[in-house]
Amino acid sequence: MINQDKKISIVIPVFNEEKILKELYQKLAHVMSRRDEKYEIIFVNDGSDDGTLETLLGLRERDSRVCVIDLSRNFGHQNSISAGLVESQGDAVIVMDADMEDDPSNILEFLEYWHQGYDVVYAIRRKRDVSWLKAALFKCFHSLNRKMSSIEMHNAGAFGLMDRRVVSEIVRLKEQNRYVPGLRAWAGFKQIGLEVDRGTRYDNSPRVRKRDLYKLALDSFTSFSDFLLGLPIIIGFIFFMASIIFMITILIWKIFFGLGPWGWASLVSIILFISGLQFAFIGFLGEHISRIMIEVKGRPMYIIRAKYR
Repeated sequence: MINQDKKISIVIPVFNEEKILKELYQKLAHVMSRRDEKYEIIFVNDGSDDGTLETLLGLRERDSRVCVIDLSRNFGHQNSISAGLVESQGDAVIVMDADMEDDPSNILEFLEYWHQGYDVVYAIRRKRDVSWLKAALFKCFHSLNRKMSSIEMHNAGAFGLMDRRVVSEIVRLKEQNRYVPGLRAWAGFKQIGLEVDRGTRYDNSPRVRKRDLYKLALDSFTSFSDFLLGLPIIIGFIFFMASIIFMITILIWKIFFGLGPWGWASLVSIILFISGLQFAFIGFLGEHISRIMIEVKGRPMYIIRAKYR
């Protein structure tokens, strides 16, 4: 078969996922057995403190196609993906999570589109099995991300396929605060989205904390848009014009009708509102400056303790 000369790399960041790894491996092996390509499964152990590493090494003993990258500590989801991309050797690289929310059977569709000539096939979540509040926040994030970004940002997470050419370009980038779906969109090439249903996490206990999601959103906003830096100028101009109109109105009332300004409560509310905006804008600037500081330091995105391949 023509596909036997091709190799597929499946990159999976893992953090305290020992309970699901054997089942995940079996499902991946079953899916890839229906294809002719050679493959490797790269598990990136992101500083797990349970039996994850031992379980992965056990899988490695059974199947030499299983590769384990053991990081020295927890460096975060996006950096773990980056480590897996660097270590991958396949002609195409599939990135997915280990928690069973990403369905391994979708890989078959990704590969079909890849063989049709697409360089990137990304998963668009048709629905999420999460609370209505979390679903609304995800929807709001993707909507803002598309509107604020200077590139065409997709409503998609990390789950998807990238051709080796795309992976090589992403690996070549040296930025520290990474949002891999954004880098994938920024790289360009021929891309297509595939609608999939996102499953339920096997233990209903998310590993990604809310503050990590907040940081990820800010990484995307600050990496692919300068909108937040320009927003204070726009709102400041609006407030300036509003203050001019307000002062002219007060003068007219005083000169022609003998009425002066009233209402200390409304005045205090306005002051608090403007002060709150000022602090928010200082926060926006602080977020950008903190990311500049991280980039200037030039520390590595991750440190590898050991490789098993």
